[in-house]
Amino acid sequence: MLFARFAWRATVSGSRDTAGAMSQANVEIVRRGYAAFATGGMEAALPFFTEDTVVYSIPEWPDDPEYHGHDGLRKLDRQWRENFDDFGFDVRELRDADDAVVSLCELTGRMKGSGIPMNMEIGAVFSEFKDERIGAQRLFPSWQSALEAAGLRE
Repeated sequence: MLFARFAWRATVSGSRDTAGAMSQANVEIVRRGYAAFATGGMEAALPFFTEDTVVYSIPEWPDDPEYHGHDGLRKLDRQWRENFDDFGFDVRELRDADDAVVSLCELTGRMKGSGIPMNMEIGAVFSEFKDERIGAQRLFPSWQSALEAAGLRE
């Protein structure tokens, strides 16, 4: 079984203050979660998320606005694959945002049934880290909106 394409072209940037060590640890958790997803799919990525994790989808997403827990993550993954062929993403950058991590990605694939290529920049803010796992993820329709939500700039 093939899983989402994954390209690690990311650069990691962040703050340099005393909270930096914890923030960089959170960046590493997110990086490892992406890598696990790339090699083993959603099941491999689940250990990087708390059991009560919440994913808040982008407003334009036609399905659920929120996904709760590991079953919610599985559902979101299934919905992506039901809507797109050759679904993949390139992580372009991970940014330390103190108690959050911003991920700037490019989603790629083809619309199911039509073959129309899809290429979209999407941002995510990972937060509410507990026991070295991700407690929340908010998705944004642009890199700029994700950066702004985390109080960062391009």
